[in-house]
Amino acid sequence: MNTHDTIEIQGRMFQVKRKIPLNQLNLDKHKDWASLLKHYYHVDSLFKAENLLWLCNEIHTIEYEEIKN
Repeated sequence: MNTHDTIEIQGRMFQVKRKIPLNQLNLDKHKDWASLLKHYYHVDSLFKAENLLWLCNEIHTIEYEEIKN
């Protein structure tokens, strides 16, 4: 999987911005590490899976109704 791929988690779609191996991070150093990383990388969601920290932005769905004439 490449960065900028889309993934689906619990019926919601996300665009992957970056994946960082967990062994390269010291998450215990700061209490608010999640908000710091979100702000620095401009993402709205973080996931831990497959020994990686996934930094993602949610793809919001738009509800619409088609107008027919």
